[in-house]
Amino acid sequence: MNKLKLICPLITPLDNTNEPSREFYELLISDLAEMGVTSIFPLGSTGLFSLLTMEKKRKFLKIVAEESENLEIFVGIGSQNTDESIEFAKYASDLGFVNMVLQPTYYIRPEQPWIIRHFSEVMANVEANFIVYNIPQLTGVTIEPETVKTIIENSSGRIKGIKESSGDLRYFNNIMFEFGSKLPVYQGQDDLLLQSLVVGAEGGVCGSTNISSIAKNVIDSFSDRNIKQARESQKNLNFVFRLLTSYPFPSVYYYLFYKKHNIKGKLPLPITTMERIPDSFVTNSIDSIKRLENKSP
Repeated sequence: MNKLKLICPLITPLDNTNEPSREFYELLISDLAEMGVTSIFPLGSTGLFSLLTMEKKRKFLKIVAEESENLEIFVGIGSQNTDESIEFAKYASDLGFVNMVLQPTYYIRPEQPWIIRHFSEVMANVEANFIVYNIPQLTGVTIEPETVKTIIENSSGRIKGIKESSGDLRYFNNIMFEFGSKLPVYQGQDDLLLQSLVVGAEGGVCGSTNISSIAKNVIDSFSDRNIKQARESQKNLNFVFRLLTSYPFPSVYYYLFYKKHNIKGKLPLPITTMERIPDSFVTNSIDSIKRLENKSP
């Protein structure tokens, strides 16, 4: 069995002035190091890239570049338009990043030929490797398998994986059947991690890793062929996932991280969810997660 990969899709920790915080980022990276997580994905959906200005995205990515020694990094370059994806990908490349994550444009729902053109234009303008990111619940469109095939064929070998976050296991199985023997396929929904590993996924991109080591326990137990423990860890992960989705995504991820470290962090405007999450929910959630982590190997 190949070594399975756990990628943390990072929150973008913001300070009390709504600016990316180097201090808070260092706390987050320290947490991940303690868990043994060595791969990160900044400025994806969990990172709320779509609510950050280009200036704030640049500022955060520069912090990542300067504070992430020995980490494997996949930079999110998603945007509502192709030109901005190209611009940000060039900025990331200038900082030394070589792995990019790209999804379809959003808001105006793209047709499949638009998606192909979006990927082709970005890849034509940026020398980097790319992960194809399917997340139809946020982009408004599923990347059809034939479209994925065309993107791969047009990539000159620079497509290095697929992040599949639809939550549709039948679609995931189809992607595994079509591409799993050629490329790594990663599950992007924590509650489907173990099921996906069973059918051949090479790992997961798990947002819960921002505040919990339980996804790592699933990966490690499955890698060690301890299926009983992997199943138990997945049950624990499902519970954590339910906590994290109790309020609109991804507000709870941020609030738990800020409370865990007793720091006064923010969510980008115009999100108001943190203001109505009870402190009792946060305290109970942190305690529950700690108990589940202590039960795991």
